[in-house]
Amino acid sequence: MTDIRISLTDKAIAQLPAPKEGWYLARDKELKGFFVVIEKRRRTFTVQGDLRRGGKRASSIRVSIGDASEMSTRAARATAKEYLAQISRGRHPKDDKHAEEPHPVPAIAIGGRVASITLRQAWERYLDAHLVRKNRSEKMT
Repeated sequence: MTDIRISLTDKAIAQLPAPKEGWYLARDKELKGFFVVIEKRRRTFTVQGDLRRGGKRASSIRVSIGDASEMSTRAARATAKEYLAQISRGRHPKDDKHAEEPHPVPAIAIGGRVASITLRQAWERYLDAHLVRKNRSEKMT
C-alpha cells in the first residue's frame, strides 16, 4: 500500500486498514513531518525532519514518539511539535548530550499533594514501615 495523507485523529487512525504485508505511512495534512507507521499489529506515531548544521542539511532523521494504542493523537502531536522544534535547532530530540533540562524525578501523589522521592528513600520507608515493624528476617536488609 502506498503512503496516504489524511488529517490524523484517533478515529481516523483506528479505521486505517492493516497491510497484508510490510508497512505504510499515514502522513498528517496539518503538521508537516508528523505521521503514523501502520504495521500489521502496531501503529506508531513518528516525526521526520532534516537535522541541519551550519545551515546545511546534515541528515534526515526519524524519531518514534509512541504507540498509537497507548497515547492520544493530541498528545502525540504536541510531542511532535516539540521534537520538530528541536530538530530545526540542530538537536536530536532523544540525544542526552544536548538535553536542555535534567530528567526530573518522578512525582508521586500522596494524600492530595505531590512528592518527589528517590528509590533509596522509598526503600528506607519500606524497611521502616514493613520489615522492621513486622519483625521480618534480617536477610532482606
